[in-house]
Amino acid sequence: MLKNTVYFALILSIMFFASSCETLQKSATEITRSYIEEHKPDIKIKKSSISEIKLTDMTLTTLVEIKNNLPIEVPIDKVQIDLINTSDKTFATASSVETLIIPANKSKEINIDFNAKYLDVFTTAFSAVKSKSFKCTARTTLTFTIYGMSFSFPYDKEITFVE
Repeated sequence: MLKNTVYFALILSIMFFASSCETLQKSATEITRSYIEEHKPDIKIKKSSISEIKLTDMTLTTLVEIKNNLPIEVPIDKVQIDLINTSDKTFATASSVETLIIPANKSKEINIDFNAKYLDVFTTAFSAVKSKSFKCTARTTLTFTIYGMSFSFPYDKEITFVE
């Protein structure tokens, strides 16, 4: 009788364990390339400013927020931003210098500085000097690798630099 009770408890435990594993497997999200592409990180330009104005160039600072929409951490290898003037020409480029780890479903901010020569800005230089502000497009690319899959997502955001 005791043997039968032990066997019954053992069989019941195995059934419970198997049922738990099946439920867990059904609720687990499979991280595939298409899933990552559907839930790619979001970027937001939180602040942009003209940090310094000199005779020949200016320093521009941009605060970028990157939001991870995935249930796993994302190691951002590179954030590259090209500033595009109203003539659709790149007048400044800057990249992050270190890997940025963003925890699952969280956000992180990164400051990126640009050095822009007035001759490169060209179409907006006069208005930048006069009003100490100007608009441009920030063509941003986030690059990262998850589970051996490499991703590079482009974003275009209009920003206004002010002193």
